[in-house]
Amino acid sequence: MYLYDFDNPYRILAHHIVSSYRPADVLRCLTDNAYLKTLIVKEVREQDLGGHFIDCIIEDILEEKDRMEYMHKLDILASYYYSRLDKGRLRDEILAVLNSAGIEL
Repeated sequence: MYLYDFDNPYRILAHHIVSSYRPADVLRCLTDNAYLKTLIVKEVREQDLGGHFIDCIIEDILEEKDRMEYMHKLDILASYYYSRLDKGRLRDEILAVLNSAGIEL
């Protein structure tokens, strides 16, 4: 499907997870759907969405003390991303990275 490993976004994500996370967290990625969703929510909330319009709008949202509603909307975006995540494919890639490195959890 992909000519090179670095063309495969799930392989890249698997390498990131295996190389950056503690073994217990890698295991959670393999077994715990709620943990994966939490990781996505955290990442979405930490994104620095930028642009002339977005910067202006976010500044108004924060000045109007609507941060909670803004976070809720980001959580909805994170839920959409999570629904698109191919968990089986990700887990297969994580296992392949672990196996190729000779790592047993």
